[in-house]
Amino acid sequence: MKFSSIKILILSSVFWVDCSFADPTPWWEVSYNLDIQYPRMGDYAWEHNSEKIILKGKGENRRSFYKIDLALGDTVIYLDSSVFNYKGDDIPIVNWSFSEDGKWMLIQSKRHKIWRHSNKGTFYILKLVDKSIRKVSKKNENLRNVKISPDSKWVSYIRDDNNLYVYNIDRKREKKLTRTGSETILNGHFGWVYEEELSGYDGYRWSPDSRFIAFVEEDQSKVKRFNMIDDLKLYPEIQQVFYPKAGNRNPSIKIAVINVQGGGKKFVDLDQDTSSYYPWFEWYDDENLWIMKLGRMQKKWQMIYADVSSGRIMEGLQESDPNGWVELHETNQILKEKGLFLHISERDGYQHLYLERADGRFTVPVTSGQWEVNDIVHVDEKSEIIYFTSNKKSNLENHFYSVRFDGTNLKLLTPEPGNHSISMNPNGKTFIDVFSSIDKPRTIKYRSNDGTLIRTLGKTNLSAIDTTEISKPSIVRFLADDNQTVLNGILTLPHDYEEGKRYPLIVYGYGMPGTQIVRNRWQGGFQQFLAKEGYIVFSMDTRGMAGRGRDFKNLSYGDMAHYLSKDNATGVQYLIDEGYVDEKRIGAWGWSGGGYFTCLMLTKNSELFDVGVAVAPVTDFRLYDTAYTERYMGLPQENASGYDSTSTISYVNKLKGKLLLMHGTHDDNVHSQNTTRFIEACIQADKPIDVMYYPTRNHGIYGNNAGKHVYKKLFEYFRLHLKIG
Repeated sequence: MKFSSIKILILSSVFWVDCSFADPTPWWEVSYNLDIQYPRMGDYAWEHNSEKIILKGKGENRRSFYKIDLALGDTVIYLDSSVFNYKGDDIPIVNWSFSEDGKWMLIQSKRHKIWRHSNKGTFYILKLVDKSIRKVSKKNENLRNVKISPDSKWVSYIRDDNNLYVYNIDRKREKKLTRTGSETILNGHFGWVYEEELSGYDGYRWSPDSRFIAFVEEDQSKVKRFNMIDDLKLYPEIQQVFYPKAGNRNPSIKIAVINVQGGGKKFVDLDQDTSSYYPWFEWYDDENLWIMKLGRMQKKWQMIYADVSSGRIMEGLQESDPNGWVELHETNQILKEKGLFLHISERDGYQHLYLERADGRFTVPVTSGQWEVNDIVHVDEKSEIIYFTSNKKSNLENHFYSVRFDGTNLKLLTPEPGNHSISMNPNGKTFIDVFSSIDKPRTIKYRSNDGTLIRTLGKTNLSAIDTTEISKPSIVRFLADDNQTVLNGILTLPHDYEEGKRYPLIVYGYGMPGTQIVRNRWQGGFQQFLAKEGYIVFSMDTRGMAGRGRDFKNLSYGDMAHYLSKDNATGVQYLIDEGYVDEKRIGAWGWSGGGYFTCLMLTKNSELFDVGVAVAPVTDFRLYDTAYTERYMGLPQENASGYDSTSTISYVNKLKGKLLLMHGTHDDNVHSQNTTRFIEACIQADKPIDVMYYPTRNHGIYGNNAGKHVYKKLFEYFRLHLKIG
């Protein structure tokens, strides 16, 4: 995409809308998604206090920014590429954001990935009024968690010594706020398990008046290290990660408050044993912190209210689920004007909105019914209106709604069928709606806060869809083995499907507790490619998955394999009985939790499945991390039978078909140890399998041709062992 002039049409500047057709090139050479180009938003942010967005250019214009009037479709230059130059050197832009007051732009010019979400890099700040640019401190390299303070007088960040720093923008001076940082003591950011499973990597918060910073001090000294070896070096090198496996010691957390002008730090008086997590904390006002305490088994959370001046602590609002686990929701909000906490709770059996006072003595149930709230998007305290997403219309769809604080005037804002992704203007007046359904690909609309359509920003050329070998999936429903529970599946037939002919089947699975696969949304990518090649592709949601209430979800607790194996067997048998599938040609594949699913199907469900490809699989949850595994399984010391039942290694002796395992040796998430343990079990059981290790690759297995190699090998394995015709 190129910008030909300053004044250009919105559809050519913001969205990729034209459709093109690929040559008959193999999928692994040109992504099957590129056969049709879908409309999509670029890299953008809402302009401060306006109805416009700021869009980063692409291609030759990747260092320029444009202002887009979404209502009118007008585009003007906002920041020319010449602005991004520091002392004669052009600054590449890999990430960017605005200060709260809209006066500064924070620019990241280099990025070095740490774990899944975290990274460090080189940072600059741009003063928008005069377009002047400067470094974030004299040494602006290898910074992480960089922020501009609410009053725009400071920039804060973490250095490699794991200490928290601030930089005074006017005085151009750096101040080191903490001094305890080390390999095991992390100030202002979280270690691996919190980043992956609980809170992300951001471990500090500016007070609203910019006088204080509240931050975590995480101690990893009691956490065991996992070693990953780089065998590509002449002399192999070891990379270590502090990784607590199920049943082992967690890091400990302290929360402290420090005055950026000096005065030392004060610790909040928290329970310091490793049996508790602290996944969420926010300032209520300039003097008070709200902190969430989560029990290690994640059956209960409680809010703690801390006065940072007096040190007074009050325990208040709490939530529990003795039969499963409490869900954490990142979009919960403090309503400062009302002194209330808006959050999502399952206390009535389904996820709903509640307004509650800190001490838990005042509760307003805002929504109710046999449907679920997914996320809180925006709150207008003045008008007392909550904007949220929900599956109220269908448990296979995600829609946008508004409702008053007292639960009245519930209104659907996205009438079109399908799954809707919402970006709301911070002023609450308008929103961007990106949606698709199973029979209609992506559309992007711009709406007012009452749902009124202002402008269609982009939509896929349907004539291009009609002329390609796209198979539109269908939703199928069938009964579980209890003859009562209705299960949902999504079925994609080959584009040239002949009724009465039985085809080879590939089941794409995941099935981890509280997740959902089957949705009314456009299906593309590799599944479409497999259907194009002549396979029937199927996925389903089992008992224990999300979207249908607490009791349905909790069925997976304590044994993740039970319903995953049982219900998928029912789903496959349904397809056989309906005449779609050749019962002697059934395969499975998946990645991560889907890799676990695949190993389970080829072992525990070996009477049905003939071929499987498991990418980065968990094979025994004793090898996975504490925060994720114990949430659904409890401790291995207390639930040995459940862990045994869930482990795919327990069923290796049942393996009959062809199974390929692929794993990156530097997978910090699901360690390649999982594959190695499975191999050893197969050796002991005299079961042949195929294995492909990817040296130094992480969980995503990419870089230097690795991604292409994975999918090519995956498809070739099915083509060899699950033949068409």
